[in-house]
Amino acid sequence: MKFKMSEKSLFATLLRAPWWVSFLVMLAVALVAGALLPEAYKIAGMLGAFPFFVIGVMAAWRQRNAISPNRIQELVEQARGMGWRDFSVLVEEALRQQGFVVTRLNDGPADFQIEKNGRVTLVSAKRWKAATVGAEHLRELLAVRESRDAFSCTCMSLGVFSQAAIDLANVSPMQLLGSANIAQLMHDGANALQA
Repeated sequence: MKFKMSEKSLFATLLRAPWWVSFLVMLAVALVAGALLPEAYKIAGMLGAFPFFVIGVMAAWRQRNAISPNRIQELVEQARGMGWRDFSVLVEEALRQQGFVVTRLNDGPADFQIEKNGRVTLVSAKRWKAATVGAEHLRELLAVRESRDAFSCTCMSLGVFSQAAIDLANVSPMQLLGSANIAQLMHDGANALQA
């Protein structure tokens, strides 16, 4: 049985919030416990704040390379203005920086084949400027995934994924990457190219 935390739980919410929010909650819990509990229970009550410290550290680790909303918007606009050749070079380099072996594909709905730890994923990135990506493109990508015996596939778009596309991705071995994900990839790819 696989444990999955509820998206609405306090801990899940704190993991999505800025890291310092967890430390503020930890401090508040410790101060309230120290001020209100009887002397015999103060230490135990203050230790009850420790899970918030752990969540704060986890959130800080996850957010260490996150980019600001303004920078995301800049990168999204930059991506909208790029041609396929420049965009594909950035995506390819970012994927390599993440440890993938990247192979360009020149036909069909998949643009890259990436492999890591023996798992092959097909990536569709050419529709990154499309206003809406529908389920038909994803079905084509899934068909190629089956024919190539790939583990999963990924589709990138700065636009909107139709509800049918989202529903299909939810029941398939597919990941949808939106503008924030593409901005992060561009950021990582540009940094790798400059290094």
